Amino acid sequence: MANLGVFRDSFYNAIHALGAVQVQTGPTATGVLAASLIAGAIENFVSVGGTSQTYTTDTAANIIAYLQAAVAAFQKANVGGFAAALGDTPPLGVPNLFNLSYFLDINANGATTGATLAGGTGVTLAAQGTFSSTALSLTVPSRYVVTVTSATTITMTRVS
Repeated sequence: MANLGVFRDSFYNAIHALGAVQVQTGPTATGVLAASLIAGAIENFVSVGGTSQTYTTDTAANIIAYLQAAVAAFQKANVGGFAAALGDTPPLGVPNLFNLSYFLDINANGATTGATLAGGTGVTLAAQGTFSSTALSLTVPSRYVVTVTSATTITMTRVS
């Protein structure tokens, strides 16, 4: 069914606008995990490498902007016969991404003894209910549930 009507489910449920899986290769030494590496799909897999390295997430603002752009691109490509009525794409920030959650898996390309994951500006890291505003020891592989908690903040909760 190409057109579901003016009120498309994918427009109001932004998680459905994201791709299913994204596999990326991240930095091999201390560096930033850019939004394009850790967001953009329902399941995101990123490989990092190096011993005793610190990997810092991109800022929450950049991650949210990347998610908004992904949703907008999907909307623009899938409005079908309603393109003229809806315009090219919804404005950024529409739909509201509040409480949007997706998975992020970080895996190793080699030894990662002593590796650490740090949150960028606006990113709060949590591990099984224990919150930390600084960094988490990166056990590899690590699985996170990433949740947009406001227009400028994200929480990454390690679940394994």
